[in-house]
Amino acid sequence: MSSIDEIEKAIEKLPAPQLEELARWLDRLRCTHAERPAIEAWLQRARGVAVPGQTTANVMALTRGESVPA
Repeated sequence: MSSIDEIEKAIEKLPAPQLEELARWLDRLRCTHAERPAIEAWLQRARGVAVPGQTTANVMALTRGESVPA
């Protein structure tokens, strides 16, 4: 088998138990090749981009939907 089309046709012929086994294997494979979770990627981009002079109190007020003192 050298193409996706050939692989797909072979998979379609698998009996149910083997198809389930393949699905589990693919899930495990995907997990090992998965990118970092979205939140980790966001945190990586956000590091070091804080606004100079911004205080933790102001940030917390923003997250609570409160007005931030100037």
